[in-house]
This record gives sequence, structure tokens and C-alpha cells, in this order.
Amino acid sequence: MTKAVISPDQDAVVCEVRVAAPAERVFEALTSQDQLFRWWNGDGGPCRVRSWEMEPRPGGKWRCRAYDPSGQMIVNGVSEFETSGEIVEFDPPRTLAYSWFANFHSDPSYRSMVRWELTPEEHSTLVRMTHSGLKGLPDGAGYADGWPGVVDGLVRFFAKQNESAA
Repeated sequence: MTKAVISPDQDAVVCEVRVAAPAERVFEALTSQDQLFRWWNGDGGPCRVRSWEMEPRPGGKWRCRAYDPSGQMIVNGVSEFETSGEIVEFDPPRTLAYSWFANFHSDPSYRSMVRWELTPEEHSTLVRMTHSGLKGLPDGAGYADGWPGVVDGLVRFFAKQNESAA
């Protein structure tokens, strides 16, 4: 399982993995509703996506609604999770960054940032996901537990695609 690294100043959670796919395909999986549904809702993920909307451009809006299929995950009294924001950087297939607001934060108007950096390698893509701006968020430490499962879902998605193609 992917491990999250928390920055020394406690402001960011970073996950880094290699995905067995070209950067163009990984970027598409991060921005395409169809593909995002498949890898977020695949085996082992902590949450299931109900809806996903993204205007794939700088300044575009995005929104996601998700839930825990076991019904046991409740954060700050919320069991139907909503996250949203605005795309601040859109540079396919290298960088996707967006603001992050979450209804399950103790302060739902608190703004943090998620940044995906994709570095092409010979037969894979190095994916670095950084969720920053967490220092001022009392419940921000929980992201170190959640993001590894999300990133692992992306890895499994491409591993299954590669198995099917073989």
C-alpha cells in the first residue's frame, strides 16, 4: 500500500507512486468522469463516488460526492462527503491542481489545495499527489489515512487494464 508522507511543517500530505501507464492516460483518468468512476469505485477503495463533475480547464469548477458503502465512516457528523473547488493549474499531461473544499471539515469553507504531478518514465509514470494547506485545519491529519487508498486505486486501475490487454 502507498504510504503518505506528512511534511515536517504538518501542512501537506504527499503520496508518490509509479503507475504502469503513459502520463497521457493517467491524466485522463484523473479528469474523465467515466474513468474516475471506475478507479475510485474499484476494489479496496474507502469510498464510492456518487457523482463527479469537472470542467477540465484553468478556472473550471469540479465537484465530487462520495459515500462509505459500509455506512461506518462518519466525519464531523457527515456521511455523504462532498468536495469541490476550482482548477488552478491544468497542463496535460503533466500537472493538475485544484482548490479543495470539503463538507466534512470542521470548517467547510476552509480552502486547501490538491496537486497531481505526472512525470513520464520509460514504461510508467511517476505520480506525485500533494494535498497542502492542511496546517490550519484541525482535522487535516486524516488525509494521511485517506489519500493512500485513493492513489492505490489508480495503480490498481491501470494494473487491471494492463492484465486485460495482455
